[in-house]
This record gives sequence, C-alpha cells and structure tokens, in this order.
Amino acid sequence: MNLVPMTFNDLEFLLEVRNDDSTRYFLENDSTFTIEECQNWFKNLKSRWYIILNEHDEKVGYIRTSDDNEVGCDIHPNHRRRGYAREAYLKYLKDKSYASLWVFEDNFAKNLYQEIGFVENGEIKIVRDKKYIRMVYEK
Repeated sequence: MNLVPMTFNDLEFLLEVRNDDSTRYFLENDSTFTIEECQNWFKNLKSRWYIILNEHDEKVGYIRTSDDNEVGCDIHPNHRRRGYAREAYLKYLKDKSYASLWVFEDNFAKNLYQEIGFVENGEIKIVRDKKYIRMVYEK
C-alpha cells in the first residue's frame, strides 16, 4: 500500500468515491460535485490530499487533510472492508504527533479510529439530526 500526492488527473476517481451515496452518508457535507466544481476546488487547495494505492498500484481511496491537522479517509465502495483505511491511516499518522477527525456516532469506522489511537475529545455537533463527534490522535 502506498500514499501518493493527489494530482489533477485523480479528480475523476475522487468524485467517483466522493459522490457515491454510501460515502456521502458519512460526510458532514453530503453534497455531490461536478468535475468542474472539483477542478476549481483543487486549484485552490492548500493542504495535501493523497491517493491510496493498493499492492497492485490500483487506486482504492484517498486521504483528506487540512491545514489544521484534520484527516479523513474515503475508500472506493468496491474496495471497502479490506483494511485499506486502517493501513492508510497508520501510514499517514506514522510521522505525525497530532491529528483530529470528525465521525458520525453511527459510523462503523469509529471503531477503527479508536483502535488506532483516536479518542473522543468531547466536541459534538448535530448534523442531519445525528451526533458528529470530534476525535483526536496524539502520540
């Protein structure tokens, strides 16, 4: 598994994952985006995003980052439940001393986050009538 910086050429894959109903259900912003909107967003992106490549160099998902150390990961529906998110988070966090993320309380991934060292910090938002919980990772 490898993480490579996302490029303009990866945006169609990004949207294939991002616009899928099963992905959007677990995102704070559950809007769909066009390729033109995505290209404009990417031109102004300040933080690094990474494409997750499996052992065959096939794109399986991506890591989202922000300037304030927030991180997130979305896996293509055809590649879920194979450990790619766990492996990608561990690789990304290897050299980090702090990161945070938001997760809906009913997201199965919350268990993964706890297993790799994220803990709830008490911040909660209500998004679409569900609890959205902030978790932090500190070495």
